[in-house]
Amino acid sequence: MKLELLLVGGLILLWGLEPWVYYLLCRQRKRSWRACAIEKVTLVGLQDLVPFYSFKDKQMMLQYCFEQEKHSVILEYDKSCLSALNDNQTVYLFVDPTNPEKAFLYRMPNRIIAYLFPLLGFLLFTLALT
Repeated sequence: MKLELLLVGGLILLWGLEPWVYYLLCRQRKRSWRACAIEKVTLVGLQDLVPFYSFKDKQMMLQYCFEQEKHSVILEYDKSCLSALNDNQTVYLFVDPTNPEKAFLYRMPNRIIAYLFPLLGFLLFTLALT
């Protein structure tokens, strides 16, 4: 029983630490990548003549300006980004300065997993050791 608690606690602890690792990697990347404001968004999909909500693979084409040149990139559909742009908020895209066609959209890690799972994993881990 203790071995199972130890394994489950360790897995939950590692799962809870994953958003923090992602956050730290994005913070490190942000130092070398440049933040560019998104100017325009267009919803795209691989299928024609189908309403957008029924697409299986939703994507967004984002237009941004990097060093006074307009670029565009197709990224995975992000509902929070689209709603922020519709509310006239500024959303930033991180662009590689050596290759401006390469970009990524920062996503906040799931806060419930980031705060609750390490605590739960630590409790199960200590329960297994006692």
